Order: sequence, then structure tokens, then C-alpha cells
Amino acid sequence: MQEKETQLQQMLTQLRTKLLMMGAAVGIALNEACAALEEGNSVRATEVIDGDSAINTMENEIDELALSLLVRNQPVAHDLRFVVGALRMVIDMERIGDEAASIAERTVALEEPLPDGVMQAVGLLMRSAITLYVQAMDAFRTENKTASLKLCHADGEIARQEMTALQHVMDSFRGEPDGRSKGVGYEGMNSILICRSLNRICRRCSNIAEHTYFIVDGINIKHQKPSA
Repeated sequence: MQEKETQLQQMLTQLRTKLLMMGAAVGIALNEACAALEEGNSVRATEVIDGDSAINTMENEIDELALSLLVRNQPVAHDLRFVVGALRMVIDMERIGDEAASIAERTVALEEPLPDGVMQAVGLLMRSAITLYVQAMDAFRTENKTASLKLCHADGEIARQEMTALQHVMDSFRGEPDGRSKGVGYEGMNSILICRSLNRICRRCSNIAEHTYFIVDGINIKHQKPSA
């Protein structure tokens, strides 16, 4: 019995370590993708794209470990919630990695840097995405349900920032000096796709916070967030 309990704790520690390692890799990908966009650095962006396969591999390893842990050790209470939360969380982390790669792909596709007004508005949304991700992972690492709940209420501000960024995109790419419309165009569409990726990253961070709250408190707050 003692040996089985020891094995359970070892596997839980391994699962937690792998989650944090994947979280760090995703955080680096997000930071690098955003830095590449700001700099207009296609080489840096390409490295993010190439590195996405490593994040996918980590996801598979975590899935296998979590499922093996459920079958072999049959955890209960907090341990069971942790494994279930890990299986949910790893999906959102992998998707954030995908969105970082998508931003990098858009950066490579852009033929010139974004106009200053667009970059300023997109930059605000970009910094929010990075901050929310760091906060979500910190809340998970420390099992802080109060911080997790606060993150779940950030949707309104993120939506406002995205609308501001999209408005700057439309204003910058659509108007001609004589008032005629030339359409948003290729560069504008890439800018819109970048905004959408950043919005989705923020929402995935909220999901991670929800999973952390579930792990700590055993309550699923998805679709029904209590007051912060």
C-alpha cells in the first residue's frame, strides 16, 4: 500500500513538472512571437513556427502520463482533480502555442512593419495576452484560486482592447486620401488575424484559470463565474 502511494506521488510530481515545463515553453513561444511582430523579424518568427512541434510533443507526453496515472493509480479527491485539470489545461496550453505560431506566420507574411497606430493598439492587446498568460500560470503553480477567479473576469477588457485594435486596422488600411475606400487588403487581413489570435490567447488563459480553480476547490466555474 505504501509503495503504491509513493508511486502515485511520484507520478503526480512528474505530471506537475511536465505541465510547468510545457507552460514555460509556451510562454517563450508567445513572447518570441510578439517580439518578432514588433520588430518585423521574420527569422525570429520562423523559429517560433519551427518550435511548435516540440510543444505538440509535450502535450502528447502529458496526455499519456495523465491517462496512465488514472488507470494505474486511481487517484481520488484533490489528486483526481489535479489529473483531470491537467488533461483540460494541456489542451488550452497547446492551443496558445498554436496561436503564437499563427502570429509568427502572419509576421512572416507581412511585407512591411505595421503602421505605428496599428502597432500601438495591437501592442496593448499583445501585452495583455502575455500578462494574462504569466498570471494564469503563476496561479496554477501556486494553486491560488483567488487570482484564478480574478483572471476569469478579464473578458470585457480584452474585448474592448480587441475592438480598439480592429478599429485602428480598419482606419489605417481602408481609407484613401480622397475619401475613397480601397478595402482592407492583404496587410490589413493579416493584422485582423493577429488580433483574433491574441484574443483567443486571452480566452485560453481564462480557461487555464478555470481549471486551476477546479483543481483547488473542486468547483467547475465554466460558464458560471462567481463574483471575484
